[in-house]
Amino acid sequence: MSKPTPRVPRVYELDDELKAILKIASFKGSFSSKAFIEKLSNGIIQTRIRENSNTFDPKPFIRTFESSLEELDKLSNGMQKMITDLERQTQKEEIAFKKQVKELGVSFEDVQSTLESLDNRISEVGGTAVRIGEKLETADKQRARAVLSKKLMEYFMQFNEGRCPALESLMTEKGLEGQVEAARILRQLAVLAKEVDLPDTQEARRGIEKFREEFETEMLASFDKAYRHADPKVMAIYVNQHEFFMSHAKISESAHLEGPDQEKLADPEAPIPPVDAVLVKLYDDIRKTVIDEADIISMVFPNPAAVFQVFVQRIFGQTIQSFIEMQLERAQEKSSLAYLRTLSSIHEATVALVKDLKKCEDAFKTSGTSSAVKGSNMSGATQPLSQTLDRCLEDLFVPYLEGDRYMKKELQSLCEIYDNMLAKFTAYQLQRRGGNKFRAIITRTINQIMDSSKGSQPVEQENFATVKNPEKYQNMQVSDDDGALSVDLVVKMLKIHAEGVVRGVVLLPVAGRPKNTGTLFQLLTDYIGMRYVDAALDSALEDLTAMDSRTPPDLKTMKRVKLVNGIIHLIQMHFQTTILPLTVPSPQVYRETVLQKNKLMQSVESKANSTIQKIIDVVLGWLETCLSRQRRTDFRPKDEEVDLTALATRPCIDCCEFLRRMYETVKKCLDGKNIEMFCTEVGVAFHGMLLEHFKKFSISPMGGLMVTKDMVKYLETVKAWNIPILEERFEMLRQLGNLFLVTPEMLPTVLRDGYLAKIESRALYPYLQLRVDFKSSKIEQLFESLQQHQQQRQQQQSQQQQQQLRQQERVASIFEGYGASRMYVGTR
Repeated sequence: MSKPTPRVPRVYELDDELKAILKIASFKGSFSSKAFIEKLSNGIIQTRIRENSNTFDPKPFIRTFESSLEELDKLSNGMQKMITDLERQTQKEEIAFKKQVKELGVSFEDVQSTLESLDNRISEVGGTAVRIGEKLETADKQRARAVLSKKLMEYFMQFNEGRCPALESLMTEKGLEGQVEAARILRQLAVLAKEVDLPDTQEARRGIEKFREEFETEMLASFDKAYRHADPKVMAIYVNQHEFFMSHAKISESAHLEGPDQEKLADPEAPIPPVDAVLVKLYDDIRKTVIDEADIISMVFPNPAAVFQVFVQRIFGQTIQSFIEMQLERAQEKSSLAYLRTLSSIHEATVALVKDLKKCEDAFKTSGTSSAVKGSNMSGATQPLSQTLDRCLEDLFVPYLEGDRYMKKELQSLCEIYDNMLAKFTAYQLQRRGGNKFRAIITRTINQIMDSSKGSQPVEQENFATVKNPEKYQNMQVSDDDGALSVDLVVKMLKIHAEGVVRGVVLLPVAGRPKNTGTLFQLLTDYIGMRYVDAALDSALEDLTAMDSRTPPDLKTMKRVKLVNGIIHLIQMHFQTTILPLTVPSPQVYRETVLQKNKLMQSVESKANSTIQKIIDVVLGWLETCLSRQRRTDFRPKDEEVDLTALATRPCIDCCEFLRRMYETVKKCLDGKNIEMFCTEVGVAFHGMLLEHFKKFSISPMGGLMVTKDMVKYLETVKAWNIPILEERFEMLRQLGNLFLVTPEMLPTVLRDGYLAKIESRALYPYLQLRVDFKSSKIEQLFESLQQHQQQRQQQQSQQQQQQLRQQERVASIFEGYGASRMYVGTR
């Protein structure tokens, strides 16, 4: 192994100050190589200054820089070693970190597995709790049956001993309630006596049977006595103490229950929920009870129809009516819409119930019916059961449908819903216009609704939140998007309106449907027509009026016209499919509704046309602004200003680019003939504007080339519209450019034989005057000869027309003579 080379001593050692500079700290932060070299050289320079040496000696600098490089090399090696150590340590830490993450991942999986196991155990415990509850419920029922069995056995043993004083005291001491309870116990004892067939229980069976016969005879006698003495109260004891009414005595508790499907009852955009599950259960119980009791009543009572009708009336007048009142009261706390939907679903379910109960009428057809009890209030006893049920159904809903109560609620609901749906739009309009103008629109809407509904008074002014509380809209945060029209919003409003119309058809009598439908349609047209579409078009007109003609106009208001057309189409479809069939039965209502619809259509169409016309005015205003930027020297350029590569002048390019964008917007927002009419009106007006525009400039031969380029550019732009009448006009404009392009000698040919020959010479004279060589080339004399030539040609054309007329008259006279001769032959 070789010995290391001994370190060669330095000739020049760095001082401490320079060594301090060659540290890592000197290279941190904002390092400057220039400042670093100055620090290394500063000591040498100061020494030379003190020695007053005027000659430059590079050796001190060389020795200092060499020594500094050695130190820097050592520093670099040290830093590299430090970096290598740090990288090695980092790799170790990274490996340890990955290992720790992997261990944590395994731990997380274990925790997740534990949680899943815990969740399964909780589910098992929940299932066990349910089973325990079911067992407890079963045990409670068993206990109740055991208590009842013990009680029955006590009665049974008393009968087996001879008499049953406990049952006798129950009948005598507790009055009517005791008698009903005794009847139930006797029925259960009779069943028990049949099942217990033992020799030592014969006395009990005979006693129970005898007691039942005595009890039944006594009850029938009491019922017959009450029947003959016109005492329906006593006759109805059976009904009043029936087990059904006792089991539904706490109907108020069940009425407050609500299923999950009823949570969105007040949401107008949510589908109509199904009938409440509590109502379905109640009506199922009623069906089962009535069907079971119909057979019993027909066998027990001498006038079963009377008792059964009292029984049914009690069900409707007490149980069902109480349930309906509580359900509607709960729904009203949510909203008017929830109230109406609940009323409609209850009515639908009740109609189905009545239809099913009418089937019980067959049970009494063979038993016969006696006449009504004189002086009693059971006059329905002689009526068929179907009539009684229909009367019960009608009486049940009279408090909610009588007079204008229902329509008042329906209109109130629609107003509340529409006010909420248009809240942002209303706030935008109020804030935009300062409130006054839009409040006037709302007031006008209310007055129209009130005037059209005289007598029914469907809605009061305070129901309109926008009139009652306008200040809440002033503080509402809105954006420009809130003031835009939305077809989706109108579709939702129409769906809600259709739901109200259908609900009215189901709940209201047939005679009132046309009038009520017309009233609902007027409210719809007032909201959509005046509060929504009319206000949006007013805003569009205001925006167009406020536009500065010095800036390119924003044509987004044209999209509003497209949306208006879509909205009106939806209203028309809604009218044809929903409103019209319901108003036809009443000619007066039908006529008024059609007039109202047509009035809405005409009003919106008129305002939409005004908006379109305003858009056309704005478009023409901007085109005129673009043309006003035409410089006087554009068509009289100097030789050094001529740019033969230019496609057109700047004003022409601006106009054509704007017209291209306008046409793209028109195609998206209008359809069919409306596109052609809009573009035709713009094109004709712009054509006239160009004719007047070119009269303002003096045109040189080179400028004539620029004029021709502009006119060709205008023609190309209009040709994209594919409207023949405009293509012809702008083709004439292009041909007009030839007047400035051809030499004076070629002018007669252009004016006599070309496209411009169709135009009177007087109309072309102002443009010929624009040529800079008009006087020098004696164009005026050429024009006079051209005018004489046109006059001669016009005379020739007039003579030819007169000859054609005379020839047509001769042919007509020949045919008239032929017709006269034929007539003469026929008559002879």
